[in-house]
Amino acid sequence: MSHDNVTPFRRPKPARPQQSGGLGFKTHRGKVVLVHLLTIVAFALNFILRMPPWSLIGTAVGLAAIALAYTNRGQGMPWVNTHHEHAVRTLVIGYAVWVLGAVLPMAYAPLVVATFFIQLAAAIWAGLRALIALVLAVMRKPIPNPHGWLV
Repeated sequence: MSHDNVTPFRRPKPARPQQSGGLGFKTHRGKVVLVHLLTIVAFALNFILRMPPWSLIGTAVGLAAIALAYTNRGQGMPWVNTHHEHAVRTLVIGYAVWVLGAVLPMAYAPLVVATFFIQLAAAIWAGLRALIALVLAVMRKPIPNPHGWLV
């Protein structure tokens, strides 16, 4: 029996926790895919449901995506960490531009039409950025430049 031959100087290697494959929410890849999907859904809901009581649904989905990405940063493999950093930056920058576009007509009333186009550009930018990251996450590839403005 090999387990009888354990000395204080020769300890067995600790067993690495094994994750089940696929896109389950307990795997690193599953969490990354979920964060990117929540990012896409958050900006789509914010663009579709624009009135104040309903727009909170998109904001709540965005906050859930930020919470999931931020709490899992640094816990996964290196390629996963790039995705979480990328998702947090996408959500924060996207919502900052979104809010600035919404505040713009308060400063100068004729810019109401510009608000629509600013928010449309922010939604397209965040959606494309999250969609490309989603494809890379399914393939288990890292984001080349997670701190950049483009993918």
